[in-house]
Formats: sequence, C-alpha cells, structure tokens
Amino acid sequence: MGKTMSKEIPENVKESLRAIGLTDYEISIYLTLISKGPMDARELSEASGVPYSRIYNILTQLEKEKLWIIKEEESRPSRYFAKSPDEALIIAKKQYNTSFDGHSNKIIHTLTPIYQSHDTPIKIALYIHRGRDVCVNKALSLINLARTSIYLVSTKYELLEMFYEDMKKARARGVTDLRLLVEAEALEDKKFRTLIKKYNSLCEIRWRDQIFGSAVVIDEGEDAFIMLSESFFPKKMSYFGILTDHVAFGPASLYYFDYLYKSAKEADID
Repeated sequence: MGKTMSKEIPENVKESLRAIGLTDYEISIYLTLISKGPMDARELSEASGVPYSRIYNILTQLEKEKLWIIKEEESRPSRYFAKSPDEALIIAKKQYNTSFDGHSNKIIHTLTPIYQSHDTPIKIALYIHRGRDVCVNKALSLINLARTSIYLVSTKYELLEMFYEDMKKARARGVTDLRLLVEAEALEDKKFRTLIKKYNSLCEIRWRDQIFGSAVVIDEGEDAFIMLSESFFPKKMSYFGILTDHVAFGPASLYYFDYLYKSAKEADID
C-alpha cells in the first residue's frame, strides 16, 4: 500500500477490510478515495501506490463487482468516487449473505446424503440438572439472558411465582415478546388464577390440555431449557432438567412451543 495511506489509516482497519474480502490493492484505492476525494486513474495510481498497469482492473472490480466506488463517466479522464463506509458495508454484507446462502445450500444438499450414508453417530453434550433449586436457577439464568423474547410453559404455581419478578425485569429492559402457556386444569385453582392475572400485565397467556413439564425458550430459539417435575419421577427426584449444546435443540424447542401455542386458547382470567 502507498506510504501516505499507511500513516493515515490504522492497520486494524485494513485488517478488517481484508477480513470482509478486499485485496490490498482494493483497500489502497478505496482508502485513498476516502482520504483524498475523487481522482482519475493515473492520480489514484500515484497516490495509492497501485501500479498503473493494474489500476483499471482493480477499479473495475471495485466499481462493477464489489460496488464500493462510483465512476463519473462525464469527466475526461473519468474520475472515481468512494461510496460512504456505511453504504459500502451494507452492500458487502448483502453480497456476503447472498453468496453464503448459495454456497451453504450447495454444500448441504451435496454433502449431507454422503454424511448420512455412513450412519455416523452424532456426538453432543447432554446436560442433566437435578433438584428444584438447580433447575430453577438455570431457568432464571435464561430469563435474565433474554434479549428479544421469552416463551414459558408451566403448570406449576411455585415455578411461575419464582419466575414472576425476573419476567417483570425482562419486560422493563425491553424484552417485549413474552408468552406463557399453561394447562387448563391449573386455571381452575383460585391461587393459580390470581398469579396468572399478574402475568397478564406482562405477557400473552394461552391455555390447553396435555402439557407435560415446564420449559423456557428464549430469543427465537437461541437457547432453551426443559424441566420435568416430581409427577414424572415420584420416587427418584423432585425436578429433572435437560439441555444440550446441539445446534438444533433451541430451534426444535421453539418449533414445538409454536405448535402448542398456536393450537391453544387465549386465557380468560377475569
């Protein structure tokens, strides 16, 4: 790169530009235009240190393919303008996402059948949480980590009572997509209905039959935790919680929650 540019632009910025796909010559040209304004090809070659024999190829790449610069056709010789960094990065991100989707689809469709043909066992970490306090603390930690959404499933009064304050704090910090799914049978209990009325000011509530256990799903399936209580293991333990580091666990939990929630009825708690 040209000596002038190395003094003006921090090296870590250049590293970032390389990381998103620009070559050293492209970086030199773009940063020269950013620093010094519009130039023609010969001026750019001199100011950036890019050999004149290469300058037009690099300019074509930046203008036609990467879309980081604009060519002014009316002037003679033609001058080149840099697009603003925010505009250039939006373009780069869109191109990357489009390219990534195309490549990922090709890779998945081609390699997945080959991988599955060997019947290779999938190794994942499965985490088991035992005991009420351990399970409650794990569920609360997810609630406190949530940024955009919290979906709760529970039929147990004591759990919802312990979760209430943290759900309230989540709502206060901007987590607005809050949903609660309970079992119809629980709504017949007066104490439970009183608690649900408090939740009604925080989240959307629905009910349905046949809910097994409790669950917390946060941030559109980014993480999830599933709990089973003493009714499932009356002689062994009071609470039993499950989570895994498998990439599909959160999304699968979200999918199942959506299935249950969409087929549930809105709670009438007046």
